[in-house]
Amino acid sequence: MSSRVSRAVVARTGVDLETGLNNIIMEKAEVTPEALHSFFREDGRTLGHLAIDSNINGLSVGGIRMVPEMPVADLCHLARVMTLKYSFLKMPFGGAKAAIFTHCDNPSAQQRRECIESFAGRLAAFRGRYLPGVDVGLNADDLNVIRRIARLERLSRPPDSGFYTALTVRICIEHLARGQGLKLAQCTAAIEGFGKVGGWVARLLTEIGCRIVAVSTRKGAIHDPDGLDVDRLLRARDAFGDDWPDKYDGARRIEVPQLLGLAADLLIPCALSWSIRSDNAGDVRAPVIVCGANNAITDKARAILAARGITCFPDFVSNSGGVLGSAIETLCMDRDRTVELLRQQFEPKLECLLAQAKSAGQSLEVTARQIAVANHHEMKRRETRAGGRLSSLATAAYRRGLLPRRIVRVFASTYIRRMMA
Repeated sequence: MSSRVSRAVVARTGVDLETGLNNIIMEKAEVTPEALHSFFREDGRTLGHLAIDSNINGLSVGGIRMVPEMPVADLCHLARVMTLKYSFLKMPFGGAKAAIFTHCDNPSAQQRRECIESFAGRLAAFRGRYLPGVDVGLNADDLNVIRRIARLERLSRPPDSGFYTALTVRICIEHLARGQGLKLAQCTAAIEGFGKVGGWVARLLTEIGCRIVAVSTRKGAIHDPDGLDVDRLLRARDAFGDDWPDKYDGARRIEVPQLLGLAADLLIPCALSWSIRSDNAGDVRAPVIVCGANNAITDKARAILAARGITCFPDFVSNSGGVLGSAIETLCMDRDRTVELLRQQFEPKLECLLAQAKSAGQSLEVTARQIAVANHHEMKRRETRAGGRLSSLATAAYRRGLLPRRIVRVFASTYIRRMMA
């Protein structure tokens, strides 16, 4: 959790910082990663961490975020979510997560560069074992700097993972609506967090008729029960950053915590971790929560919401499009083809989850975890087989640029289908 989130908790609850952090961490089951690597600056301060939660064929994948600070427990939970995502999708990768600490809210360009380059140098030792991606606080250019210094594969045009994350959020909502007989053209949605993912969620839900009634940034939120103009919102965000709520006319300005308690058919958290906790779960009025963010709901909050009859979609399912779409598009496919193949791979797994949960009388969360664990064990068994070793060699050759792009493009669809079978 970043320092700004920590301070928000303190302001809302009136407790000291350490107590507030400990209370939230206690609401999550303990997670122990396979390995945790810590890196330090010359002055003794922490430069950052790399949490390896699991590996398949010796490889772990997960984004790097740049934040002022965050508890190690949060990073370990984020790494675990990556394991669950890849396992649910049956993509043969282990889960990981990394964080670079700036130790200040607004680092200068030079400070950012020094942090990034220093951290990248530490990652060189993990070449072939850890593959990083973009996360909060970093952009595609930063990632390529990290990949260059760490001697990893560079991406000429990194995929827009935010779009694919939002796409699986939308697909989950479409399937839930179909199963519950809801008409999406009559549904309203409140989106917590209006960054890359939240902005795409608003656009994609508007396309299917949903009315966006509230959105937020870390500096404020706005609400209009008649619906917000998403195009205007995006222009304001691009022009003013997190300050855009003060620039959007025609909507009621509200505090960020108020968004969770608004009347809406769908609540879509797209901000940082643990925004829904035991102290505010009782405020939620939306009957359905579909997460664009990782770890948006603590375990205690999930139990409270379940007791109130609120459906919570597992975050590692609903936002898994980011990793799936990025992997497919990287294999030399355009967006239209990527969307087509993503739907072909994701929707049957989603339908299986919904049917299995209904048949067993279990929550979606419990059922999705059971599927992910079973898939993970199966992938671990596969990696010892000749076919698994051959696939690993082919994948390694692709990452080193040894396979011609035209060959990759021809066999990409077949590779994806076999990899996730």
